[in-house]
Amino acid sequence: MYFKKIETKGIAHFSYMLGDGEHIAVIDPRRDVGVYMDEARKAGMRIKYIFETHRNEDHVTGSIELSEKTGARVYISGHEDLGHSYGEKIRDGFEVEIGDLKLRAMHTPGHTLGHLSYVLYEKDYERAYMVFTGDCLFMGDVGRTDLYGEEKLEEMTRLLYESIFDKLLVLGDEVLIFPAHGQGSACGESMDDRPYSTLGYEREHSKIFQFKTKEDFIEYFSRMRLKPRYFEKMEEMNVEGAAFVGKDLILNPLSFKEFQDIKDKALLLDIRTREAYIGGHIPGSIYMSKKNISAYLGAIFKTDQKIIFIVDNNIKDLEEIYWYSRRIGFDNIAGFLENGAQKWEGSGRELEKVNTISAKEYINTKFNEDFILLDVRKKGEINEEDPDKNRINIPLQNIHKEYKRLDLKLPIYVLCSSGDRSAIGYSYIKSKGYDARLITGGTGMIRALKKD
Repeated sequence: MYFKKIETKGIAHFSYMLGDGEHIAVIDPRRDVGVYMDEARKAGMRIKYIFETHRNEDHVTGSIELSEKTGARVYISGHEDLGHSYGEKIRDGFEVEIGDLKLRAMHTPGHTLGHLSYVLYEKDYERAYMVFTGDCLFMGDVGRTDLYGEEKLEEMTRLLYESIFDKLLVLGDEVLIFPAHGQGSACGESMDDRPYSTLGYEREHSKIFQFKTKEDFIEYFSRMRLKPRYFEKMEEMNVEGAAFVGKDLILNPLSFKEFQDIKDKALLLDIRTREAYIGGHIPGSIYMSKKNISAYLGAIFKTDQKIIFIVDNNIKDLEEIYWYSRRIGFDNIAGFLENGAQKWEGSGRELEKVNTISAKEYINTKFNEDFILLDVRKKGEINEEDPDKNRINIPLQNIHKEYKRLDLKLPIYVLCSSGDRSAIGYSYIKSKGYDARLITGGTGMIRALKKD
């Protein structure tokens, strides 16, 4: 048996290759599909089947491109008609044999109405070996059930409960589970960070199996969650089919003149260190660390936005950041400006510095003026020890929708747990003309100071 787990960092996405004999099936391929062909070639095998568990919301799917390049047949759920331009529709119980393996579709609605899981059997054995659970069941968490709106929330959560407890769990405790996402994905809230698990292990250790009744499960998980801005675009691209990306890195260095000519019509993403951004940045640029590109770029900005990356002389992360962006639908990448801060100063212009205040200074300051404390964390992260005077909570994912709640006349102190998200929030509202101040150290430092 051939088996390979492909982890796509940034979006915490997992896809899988499994096969036997001459052929391989790929489950939930990512947008840049070269990795699957490379791995199949190394194994001396041919990709023959492509299976999707559901229409993905958090990244662009690569099924069409992989199918065109390999001749593999694509299978999608026939339990929901979303208007796909591709794929053969299959239903519960559909099977394919791959050498001495058998892969069977299982309808597991809840995250979406048409969601399919895929159960793997070794030929001539009716006991399941593996199950690929998509966005139905994660390690330590379940898929979100709010994608159809509040009016469908209870119904979808009930379906999810029945899929997990009445279908997946009966496969057996020894069955290995392979979800479509890991810790950090926008498709769940509190996934456990472990590479492998079984249904039995989850039954014993995951909080989702500690609910005694269906009603308790529904009450806990029936809630609307923050929906990143780009989800709707991903849903559209994953039905109509997105442009192919191939394996080439289309990322050109820009001269300073080229940069000047297009900068006013582009999103300037400063991907240097937070310290470098604080020390001096091109006015109007938005700070975005590599670890937060996938989580917040698509949440805050439209996917058709033209992007210029601002970097220093260290461009080793650019390739990764490029693919992070393309995987969530940002295709209009104009290029990058190397040593951008130096070139800006070299042209006779001044860099802008971040107006900062340390966590210690903030909690010790007796303010003699009106101000706003902008907390960009999710509500669930806030506790009673955190500063609350004049606090307005706008989770960073919603900053583009709610920043106008802030008073332009008042200074705004931006806070998160460590300072990274607040630096993004600071740069965003600063670009909108607000008098922003960044609280360095965040609530982590504030809580530590209070313990001393």
